[in-house]
Amino acid sequence: MSFRPRSLRAIMLLYVGVIVAMLLAVRGANYVIIHDALNREVDRRLALEAHEVTGDAQDGSIAAMARRIRTKERAHESADLMFLLRDRAGRHVAGDLRLAAIPPVGYWDFGDGAGVDGVTHGRAFVKRVADGATLAIVSDNDVVDAFDARLFQAQWVGLAVASLLFAGGAAAIVWQVSRRLRAMQRTVDAVMAGNLASRVPVDGSRNEFDRQAMAFNAMLDRIDALMANVKHAARDVAHELKSPLARLRTRIAALERQAAGTSLGDESSAILAETDQVLEVFASLMRLWEIEGGQRRSHFVSVDLEQLVHEVGETLAPVAEDAGDTLSVQTTGPAVLSGDVHLLRQMVVNLVENAIRHTPAATRIDLFVRATGTAVEIGVADDGPGIPADAHDTVILRFGRLESSIDRPGHGLGLTLVDAIARLHGGSLRLEDAAPGLRAVVMLPNVP
Repeated sequence: MSFRPRSLRAIMLLYVGVIVAMLLAVRGANYVIIHDALNREVDRRLALEAHEVTGDAQDGSIAAMARRIRTKERAHESADLMFLLRDRAGRHVAGDLRLAAIPPVGYWDFGDGAGVDGVTHGRAFVKRVADGATLAIVSDNDVVDAFDARLFQAQWVGLAVASLLFAGGAAAIVWQVSRRLRAMQRTVDAVMAGNLASRVPVDGSRNEFDRQAMAFNAMLDRIDALMANVKHAARDVAHELKSPLARLRTRIAALERQAAGTSLGDESSAILAETDQVLEVFASLMRLWEIEGGQRRSHFVSVDLEQLVHEVGETLAPVAEDAGDTLSVQTTGPAVLSGDVHLLRQMVVNLVENAIRHTPAATRIDLFVRATGTAVEIGVADDGPGIPADAHDTVILRFGRLESSIDRPGHGLGLTLVDAIARLHGGSLRLEDAAPGLRAVVMLPNVP
């Protein structure tokens, strides 16, 4: 399976790794080339010295070579060279070099084991000369080795400095890009939380990040304008219908009182109930638009959810009993967070009423609140028929109802309001299979 970096940090780490590997290869190649050039230069010098010792064909006798060797040994520029000239029988003829055995003809590296006084590492050149004699020249490579070691260190230091500079530059790029991405992410989170006025900061440089931020802000402006138009239109429609419906209800209520005890009175009561349900839908929609707009954040205060849940439980326990159900409250201790107390109370009430309305008689309903280090769980669990897992998302949508509950009272906005209130407080709603029954759980961040 191929490796594919998926984050900016992983991409930059891979890029830095590739560059460092390339730098290592280049530095290594430089060292090898220079090291080889030094060795070739030593060999060239040894060959030149040997040529000068052997002389030309007219003066290539052993005696002449011995004189040249003594001259070179006295010269300062040959201080790092040692010479040895032996005749055909292997007798020492000239030179300060002492070797127990002369290596074969050619170039040779040697160390301490060669027994050359004052030389720990050298390079030898052996050549057959006139009359079967053997000429050996040894170069003391200690200076060359020291230079070679310094060269090796310089390559590593250069590699380390270049790698640090490149890694620092890459880290600065990652920091700069991440900083702008975090600013964009904060804006996205704020918009998702309902703050449609949030925008990505622009520094005026008109660079790539600024142009991206301006394009993103322009998109948010357009979305905000469209959302405002939709909200205003819906609100205007709701207000325009609310007043006539309120007047209609008043007239129907008066007609019901006048026709009490007659068939017309029964019909008036049914019409009045339908009108109340329509007004309730309008009130729920208005509340939902207000919640999704984020304006209610200004009402946030410190709320004790344990106390709130107990109050709702005491209030709705008689309602559950009238429906033939049993409502119990379970808490694990204080659970305090920042929120709108009225909306949180409505959220809990909607959860309990939803369980009472959509379960048969003799159902056990548990209202619970659990506090952890980072979150608070508020939920309602029942042992009723439950909801199929593939329909959990449907019942949270606006006006989302199951076919089996179409004939029951309600308008499909209860869990929608619960979900909106949870998101307003930075939380979420999830539905779970209670086996049997349904468990509706709201997760809220535990931040007082």
